[in-house]
Amino acid sequence: MKLAYVGLPCQLQALRKLQLFSREIGQDWAGNVSLTVGLFCRENWAYSCLRALVEDDYGIKLSEVEKFDIKKGKMLLYRSGEVIQEIPLPETKPYVRVGCEVCLDFSAELADLSVGAVGSPPKYSTVIVRTKRGMELLRKAERQGYVEVKHISEVKPGTKLVLKLTKEKRDENLAEAERRERAGYAARHISTMGEQEPAKLVAEAKNRSFADLEAHVIDAGMCVSCGACVAVASEQLEMVDERPRLKEGADGRVEKAYLACPRTSMPVMLMAERLFRGEDVKSDSLGKYIDIFAVRATEKAALKRYQDGGAVTALLLCALNAGDVDGAIVAKRDQNWRPIAAFAESEEELRESGGTLYCYVTNLPLLREVASR
Repeated sequence: MKLAYVGLPCQLQALRKLQLFSREIGQDWAGNVSLTVGLFCRENWAYSCLRALVEDDYGIKLSEVEKFDIKKGKMLLYRSGEVIQEIPLPETKPYVRVGCEVCLDFSAELADLSVGAVGSPPKYSTVIVRTKRGMELLRKAERQGYVEVKHISEVKPGTKLVLKLTKEKRDENLAEAERRERAGYAARHISTMGEQEPAKLVAEAKNRSFADLEAHVIDAGMCVSCGACVAVASEQLEMVDERPRLKEGADGRVEKAYLACPRTSMPVMLMAERLFRGEDVKSDSLGKYIDIFAVRATEKAALKRYQDGGAVTALLLCALNAGDVDGAIVAKRDQNWRPIAAFAESEEELRESGGTLYCYVTNLPLLREVASR
């Protein structure tokens, strides 16, 4: 089965680590992903925190919110096409997931295609094409009428803001990681970014228990709730309130889950080297990529419904209808904005997943389930 995977930067890191260590983990289901779409991410909120912010602090029912957006330092809430509440972003900071505060990747540097609203005009998405596979899909979608494409140099504001947010996130979160390390909580995913010998990381994971995972990642505020550990060791672990937890009666030996976790180690440079081997790419603070474009879906309905031009949905529709993938791991929501991991294998299901969510959803266990069918 050929799958597309849509995720945040931390989720793409988890996926790539699963692919890198598939032999050592003894599971190759992550290899079924043949196309990755990464989403720009400055920070994210757990659903319980977003609900507390909107409903408890501002008295607005989530079921009454039609759309969220973030612009000019504010979180905007819409109903019937009109802004009903503006929340200054500084007021949302206490609700940001603590794991986000030590993430250094803004633009999903390990994806085939990275997509976000920053840098392009209204109703367009900025698309960073990182691999040949990604470029082939973008050009196919353009030829077949799914998307309209302009080079980023042809539009305003261009990449200036993308670069600014990339630097801000990296600088601020590096400082936070250093503060945590001084307090005794080492950011192992940062200290191992340049590691070139996978065997060292395998040895480090040997004989690790859940107590180690809990101490080094969960209680240290490093966990991103990607679910890699649960997906790898479902007989031992489960997700409860977005945290991995040891199942009742489990012995706690989670060596493979410890290795799979993107926060126990994260050899980003090694993964990038393997991902982009043979690719004709440039490299700068946005990572490695071929080129950058402003993209929007051509269907008028998509432009009205989706948040930033419908580029992700349009590209996935093209890939699905062309037979490039059999389906996609995506996120959708219920009427109260609760995020749900979903497998979309039809045009209707892909359209249902359209639009931006600002809450995290654990989706790697679903990927394993789908890939193992």
